[in-house]
Amino acid sequence: MSDAMDLSMVASSALPATFTFLYQRLEALLSRHRSGGPTAPEAKPEVPAQLVGTLQLPLRADPDRLNAHLATLNALALSMAHYQRASEQITAGDPLLAQTLGQVREVLEDVYGQRFTFEGERRAQSGPITEHRYERVSGEVIGMEAQDTIRGGVKSVIDAKSVERGAKVVGMKARVIEGCD
Repeated sequence: MSDAMDLSMVASSALPATFTFLYQRLEALLSRHRSGGPTAPEAKPEVPAQLVGTLQLPLRADPDRLNAHLATLNALALSMAHYQRASEQITAGDPLLAQTLGQVREVLEDVYGQRFTFEGERRAQSGPITEHRYERVSGEVIGMEAQDTIRGGVKSVIDAKSVERGAKVVGMKARVIEGCD
């Protein structure tokens, strides 16, 4: 998820939708956290046509990752508030906006475990991501599992320093797997 600065490649016509989508996800997370509510799945967000790929909906925040990024999310929300109030200043030529949106996206992707890619970018399409890191695997690890089909811009990464004899590491498990990274 190191494609944070790639947002400079977003087509200028997609920039307002990109801003709105990312800002709404940020506000939804912070609002639920402020209200003390659980990190239940977010009601199906309005997904802009400029988003490339397929998200797994509803979006589900990882509570541990959300807590780890809370200070950063609050700082980014403050940075974006100006643009939210003055939408005419959302322009492709604003390097500070591109950097802020890139940082917001990077954190949101980590919290939601999904990639958010917009028109004009040269990166993998939107979709679920799983990343697992282990010192030692002695049982079974499955990065992503579905009853029927896993499809689209899905990526599963498992990093294990050692896998014991008889242990099992599976990146994706489903009856059908189509078009994944």
